[in-house]
Amino acid sequence: MKQRKLTFLCSFMAMLLTCCQQSADDSSRPDGADTVYTEPKAMSIHRNNPERALVMIDSAVIVGNITPMRGEYLKAITQYGGLDNYPLARQTCLQLLDDIDQKANSETLSRKKTEVDSVTLLRVYQLLTTIEHSSGNYPAAIRYATEASRLAHSSGDFSDIASSESSIAKAMAHTGRTDEGIDRLDAILEELQEEDSFQGVVVYTNTAKHLLHILVENDRLTKMIPVCEAMLKRVRELRDHPDRFSGIAEGFDTSEFTDMAEGQALVFLAAAYARLANSAGDGMGPQYLAKARATEANLQRLPWSKTLDCERMMSGVYHFMGEFERFDKAMDLIAAKMGDDTINVNNFIRLTSCCVAAKMRGRLSEAIEYLERASIVRDSLDARNQREQLNELATVYHLQEEQLARKEAEADARFLRLLTIAIIAGLLAAIAFSVYIFYKRRETNKKNHVLAREIAEAIKYKEMWENANANRATLSPPDGDTPGTGQVLSQAAEVAPENEEDSDSVLYQKLREVILREQLYLDPMLGRQALVERFNLPKERIGAAFSKGSPFKSLIDFLTDCRLPYAAKLLTDQPDLPIADVARQSGFSSADTFGRNFKQKYALTPTQFREQVDIKTT
Repeated sequence: MKQRKLTFLCSFMAMLLTCCQQSADDSSRPDGADTVYTEPKAMSIHRNNPERALVMIDSAVIVGNITPMRGEYLKAITQYGGLDNYPLARQTCLQLLDDIDQKANSETLSRKKTEVDSVTLLRVYQLLTTIEHSSGNYPAAIRYATEASRLAHSSGDFSDIASSESSIAKAMAHTGRTDEGIDRLDAILEELQEEDSFQGVVVYTNTAKHLLHILVENDRLTKMIPVCEAMLKRVRELRDHPDRFSGIAEGFDTSEFTDMAEGQALVFLAAAYARLANSAGDGMGPQYLAKARATEANLQRLPWSKTLDCERMMSGVYHFMGEFERFDKAMDLIAAKMGDDTINVNNFIRLTSCCVAAKMRGRLSEAIEYLERASIVRDSLDARNQREQLNELATVYHLQEEQLARKEAEADARFLRLLTIAIIAGLLAAIAFSVYIFYKRRETNKKNHVLAREIAEAIKYKEMWENANANRATLSPPDGDTPGTGQVLSQAAEVAPENEEDSDSVLYQKLREVILREQLYLDPMLGRQALVERFNLPKERIGAAFSKGSPFKSLIDFLTDCRLPYAAKLLTDQPDLPIADVARQSGFSSADTFGRNFKQKYALTPTQFREQVDIKTT
């Protein structure tokens, strides 16, 4: 009965969910334009039009293209990257962590949901790490990055592991724990050396660049050289022997990546040599400068050296190499690209770099001018961020109010439609399932009727046959000197027939006759030892009699074959006798053993057999 209810409930819920999904899709997607409300569409505009992106994310959640949890995560990304509203993005992430924690504590959480939430949880911790790092809250960034690293190690994704460890190292460098952070990244790079895949090389180069940024910011110039050389070796292995690396799609050209990665490694190496040339006090300056120029010459042979990105990176190297004309040219290109007084972080870095270059050239007034402009940009950045945070908080608040009102109206209408469809679908499913169960049960009962009748008849004929054999043995006088049954059994151990195989068969027949006649099988304690004591025979002889001289594998199989028909007769003759008593009176040690053997022999449980016999009799 419980199985029937469970099957009915599962079928009903499956049909209900299908109908609800179809109804939601049909009723919530305007004019069939459901492809507008998708994650790729929303995230493609989340930086230049974040307000619209937030609306699209909410709409995508409503039509079912994005799960609610994924939607909240995407909104946090938009609040951070599009609105530059760190407090709001942080608040959204923390609320999302609470929701995931509540779901994890729920007993109804499915395995699939747990896996999805684990991935989302990792991404939320990574985003929180970025937010706190951008806000300058480095202890919090370390805490969140550590959680992200723990989850990444659990999943075994080396890309997420390396990313999380890089975030920890960068934050540690700002809290006086630079050496500890460098050691963590060294360990990750050592592990990635064994990862012979294209993705492994990509992750290796990204991790190496994170380490190089930390080293150059903390003037660990000597340490930069082996890191750059290891990065160059790894990239050149991929360039020269791509067949050794797995994960490269057929027809995919890795040259663009290797060209860029090799160029970036050469830029960092040139920067290390150029800075060492300016800071070396042991007469090594000219040698370091020569190495910097040789490295820069190797860089110029790469196609990537002609890009603006290369010029942007090399601009911080040119003035250390004393090539100020090339530095000025690079600065002019960057300024033309972004605007001379653009209020952003890149322009602040450019002005700071120009200040350092002017100071190195002895142009102190020019250095002061660049420094003042950099200070203005930095102050403007701080003030703009504060204004934008206040404005965006108000905008988002009103936007959320409008969205909430609209979603409530849509939800009410959709709920009524879904409820109607669900009720109709449920009724149809219940009727169809009930009809199916009725006919299925009817067919099963018919089969069980036939089976029970055949079992009862087989037991009856077997009993008649055994009684006839017993009567025939009783009426037949002994031939010549052949002893009677009791005499043979008492002398069985002394007989030594010429044919050993016949002796097992003869002994089995005589033991079987006594066991059946005296119903010894009804004793649950009957076993080989009991027969040894009863007939004064060796244990091996009795075992061989049943294993070699009978159609059974062992004495236990023979006793079970005797007990089951007796039990079936009890089930038929005494319908009120409990199953446990039937098992005990039939010689079984437990009801479980009885039920298992009965089902194995007759393909019905004792209860099913009794029900069918009762039905047949009535």
